[in-house]
Amino acid sequence: MTPTPARRTTTVLLCLLVTAVATGCGGSSGAQGSLASGRSPSHTPSSGTPSASAAPWVTARVALGSKPCGIQVAGDRVWVSNYGDATVQWIDAATGTASPPVRVGAEPCGIAVGDGSVWVEDYGADDVTRIDESTGAVQATIGVGDSPYDVTYSHGAAWVTDYRDGTVSRIDAATNRRRVIKVGGNPAGIAPVAGGIWVPRADDGSVVRIDARTGKVTDRLQAGKGATWTAYSGNDLWVSNGATDTVTRIDAKNRRVVATVKVGPKPLDGVVVGGLAYIPVTDGRVYRVDPATNTVTSVFASTVSIPFVITGQGSSLWAADFAGTESVRIDLTAVPPA
Repeated sequence: MTPTPARRTTTVLLCLLVTAVATGCGGSSGAQGSLASGRSPSHTPSSGTPSASAAPWVTARVALGSKPCGIQVAGDRVWVSNYGDATVQWIDAATGTASPPVRVGAEPCGIAVGDGSVWVEDYGADDVTRIDESTGAVQATIGVGDSPYDVTYSHGAAWVTDYRDGTVSRIDAATNRRRVIKVGGNPAGIAPVAGGIWVPRADDGSVVRIDARTGKVTDRLQAGKGATWTAYSGNDLWVSNGATDTVTRIDAKNRRVVATVKVGPKPLDGVVVGGLAYIPVTDGRVYRVDPATNTVTSVFASTVSIPFVITGQGSSLWAADFAGTESVRIDLTAVPPA
């Protein structure tokens, strides 16, 4: 049974998060996961005051809305989508103060920043909300495919994976017009690397490369079973494989698999900061992987229950708690070695 877009239940979403797409939760169902928060959301601006019980590397905890999902640092702001509230907020990266919420479509998660706009995929509404990066005002709402799963920005366009349609939607930033690119299967995460748009397919563990200029599929590589989320920098692409508790490193320039590294249970949506890959897992820890050796060099607690998506810049890492109502700032210079 396929739920209607506006009435998808968190049961379907929780299924995919817990299994990390290892089984597909019955075949076609699934998208970004969800958990009951157990707390009421807060929409008042908040200061980033460290908790007394926090790990020493956690320098701020910021109250947000319900089920903060996608998170993206851009300049002096950290943008966060609140999946449970259908809102977006930004955090002042210096002060840890959260903005009032901006209303978007149902069940927002993935966030990208480009062309002066914040692009938010609204999984429950089958559309993308475009927000002015400076003012926070909604500029447009653009329809995409069934179950938009993740979004990135590159080459003058926002690129969105349509999980149930087996397609990627390219939204031209100048016109807001959509172009549909067929990739097949269940496209999940998405990343712009080395002139390509790379899309892991959750159904078969492959990673599809789209040429960012022509929109044509040029390559298919095998990453690992349950390939879903991405981290990237330079020519490196890291793909989280939920069924094998690994991340696969791909040389995107030469289009080849370099290494597969064992991490924790059901790796989620990571980030590369300072040349090092940081991969969150479903037990709340974060694994740091050094591409020089393809080994884990640190494992530390994020101090949030489900750090579904993490982002970072400079010496800071930000993790949103998908099981709660807050985000934390982590000082990467203070995290312990493995």
